[in-house]
Amino acid sequence: MFFRQAPRGSEGGFTLIEILLAVSLVAMMATLVFGSLYVTISAIDAARANSANEQIVRSTLRVMTDELSVGKDVPTFPWTGINGQQDGQPADSVAFLTMGQFRGAESANDTELVRIVYTREGDRLLRFVRRNLYGLTDESIEQVELATKVKGFNVRYYDSKSNLWLDEWDGRGHGSPKAILIELTLLQEQAELQTVRQWVAVGAS
Repeated sequence: MFFRQAPRGSEGGFTLIEILLAVSLVAMMATLVFGSLYVTISAIDAARANSANEQIVRSTLRVMTDELSVGKDVPTFPWTGINGQQDGQPADSVAFLTMGQFRGAESANDTELVRIVYTREGDRLLRFVRRNLYGLTDESIEQVELATKVKGFNVRYYDSKSNLWLDEWDGRGHGSPKAILIELTLLQEQAELQTVRQWVAVGAS
């Protein structure tokens, strides 16, 4: 009886097919691992971006709420709310007097009134502060950028006499509104728009 002897080259080695199969398996595993890692990193980055945007919104609305809530009714410098639009989105402006101890007017005394203006210019929400109400130049005006990527800034005013919400406000003869509704629309990730609303009771503090 004769036994066929196995080829010497097959002892303790790998064939070309086995090597290619192993390389393919390693490449597939690497693709799965790096794909999962990329998805995880993208999710973390998106969460961080959303958290940063929410912090900006909260900070912006906190500044505005603090100042609007203690706004003063002074006939010489009446409340003024102007309804506007830019690129088909709200771009309102509101001007009023408030106490000088708030942000951006550190040099003012606690009892000194300052003139505040909120307005949207392009994709920015700006805050202007005039410390010297009777100044003839713009040297006493401070400009602060409250937020970027702003696509809409809408302000509405509650008239307690007529029990109506108004898009504009003329404080001459009407004093200050009883409450204010702020709608701030920001551009989020993936070109999504987010609108945040904040109610402010004027004179509540």
